[in-house]
Amino acid sequence: MALTLTPRLRLLAAFISGLSAPLAFAPYGIWPLMPLSILALLWLLKPKQAGFKLGFCYGLGWFGYGIHWVHVSMAEFGGLPLWVSISLMALLSGYLSLYPALACWLANKWQAKRGFRFYLLWFPACWLFSEWLRSWVLTGFPWLQPGYSQINSPLASIAPLLGVYGVTWLVLLVAGAGLLVFRSQASKIRGLAGLLLLSPFILGSLFSQHSWTVTQAPVNVALVQGNVPLDIKWLPQNRAASLKLYQQQTLALDDADIVVWPESAIAALEYEVIDFLHQMDTQLLRKQQALVAGVIAHNLQTNQYYNALVALGQQSSEAGASASYYYENPNRYYKNHLLPIGEFVPFEDLLRPLAPYFNLPMSSFARGSAQQNNLQLKGHHWLAAICYEIAFGELLRPQVTEDTDTIVTVSNDAWFGTSIGPQQHLEIAQMRALEFGRPVVRATNTGVTAFIDRFGQIEQRAPEYQKLTLSAAITPAIGFTPYQRLGLWPIAIIILIGFGCALWARFSRTTRNYR
Repeated sequence: MALTLTPRLRLLAAFISGLSAPLAFAPYGIWPLMPLSILALLWLLKPKQAGFKLGFCYGLGWFGYGIHWVHVSMAEFGGLPLWVSISLMALLSGYLSLYPALACWLANKWQAKRGFRFYLLWFPACWLFSEWLRSWVLTGFPWLQPGYSQINSPLASIAPLLGVYGVTWLVLLVAGAGLLVFRSQASKIRGLAGLLLLSPFILGSLFSQHSWTVTQAPVNVALVQGNVPLDIKWLPQNRAASLKLYQQQTLALDDADIVVWPESAIAALEYEVIDFLHQMDTQLLRKQQALVAGVIAHNLQTNQYYNALVALGQQSSEAGASASYYYENPNRYYKNHLLPIGEFVPFEDLLRPLAPYFNLPMSSFARGSAQQNNLQLKGHHWLAAICYEIAFGELLRPQVTEDTDTIVTVSNDAWFGTSIGPQQHLEIAQMRALEFGRPVVRATNTGVTAFIDRFGQIEQRAPEYQKLTLSAAITPAIGFTPYQRLGLWPIAIIILIGFGCALWARFSRTTRNYR
């Protein structure tokens, strides 16, 4: 006897299905839950019923728990009452829920008949289209995309070919094929669906040990985790102690070729600490080391501020290279994709007077160029991404050159306390390593500081909320993965095929009705 649910129970079931989805992501990592969660949503999605409401309820569960950590920065550092921060977090969850709602509405609107075409072409196309929209509308928030949940599954091996969107597509295929196995009464269809259910995992296993890039000689890297509390980090009276901490930790490293400090490790404007930077540059050159340091840059001509990374020490591969650091030297990186509210305030004339939250430290940054040179560090070419930028593969992709051998990302996830947010952030960095076939070094103020190899696996990670230095010999790699060459074109074709099949079926039905 088939299970029948009332409309309200159907919406509740969708919410519960969405609520299970975040358990597939870090720190839980129960990756089979993601395709199972979408399979449940597909089972609940009935023709001629409220697809928008169903998708919205699914999204409320998915994002309501998956990004609940957002309220931490508002409540603890933004000066907002807890009920206000939770309300704003709920508002963000509701906004993000519009995207699965759109996917389910489109799926029901244009394609009533359920079968291979719906589950394996049309619904995946609708979902991928909504995910693409979510990645750029209002500057984008591509957090918790289903593909990230598969970082430890065989499907992850497809990331160098098709990127995280391609892995998301395979998750959708697995969900659709799985439902066909259980729902179809035709043995041939069940058999074919079963084959399609297993094929992505088989394909992923075949590519699991394939290296798309060519490795180079190892380089010794050290990541300094300062663990400076946010409530004192920006106070001028604590600046000297903070700089001394990073300096001592760095100068104690004798074996490191390259040292990385986290985002805004130097909690000051660059010109305010220019003497310190010159001193560090001289000391590093003497030891034949290079340093990447987070600082706030200020363009004196335009009076604009940038969240920046600057390179100090030995930048050329030649031993004993002369000092090259100077104010506004070109071997630096300015953050391009800024975080709304945290780094710029949209409609700031309206919002800033409302609450102290909209006046967070350094919330008026300018954007760096979308196309910037890699950092030059002892002859190595490192592609830089600051904090939130690591979530945008298409931002990084044009900046990967034939000489790029490592990705460096820095962050200050102390804004989100001991929540699951920093763990999800690390998982996103793992996906970038896979997509580009290069190691990722990740330095943070409080965690999670880690080394990630070119296969997306964590080689070392530091305990959180401790002052320490994490060292490892990383293996740089050069070359291009298929994803780096093709970008989202394969995904665009998949979406167009799905839309085309649905439109053709709709056109055929209309033509038959007129005969």
